[in-house]
Amino acid sequence: MGQIRVEPGSLRSAGGIAQSAGADLRGLAGEVIAALSAVGGAAPPQTSSAAATFSAGMQTAALAVGDGVASLGSNAGTAADVYEQVDAQAMPAGPGAR
Repeated sequence: MGQIRVEPGSLRSAGGIAQSAGADLRGLAGEVIAALSAVGGAAPPQTSSAAATFSAGMQTAALAVGDGVASLGSNAGTAADVYEQVDAQAMPAGPGAR
């Protein structure tokens, strides 16, 4: 079986980027609500109702995707920790170990 090589620092960096993107998507959900809430007062009731339903759907989707991406980032950080722990415990140390 071949070696598995992982750069924990790179994995953590990618995880941090994913967590940041998840936070941005959660922020987008709030912006969608704010942008579409203005439609309610200036539109006929049917349009206002449709805009509210659309807005709620967009918010739900943005929150779900944001949460998923943020979780992916968190999991990448955890994986980096596990790789480091396994390397420290199971891999021989010393000159030429890698």
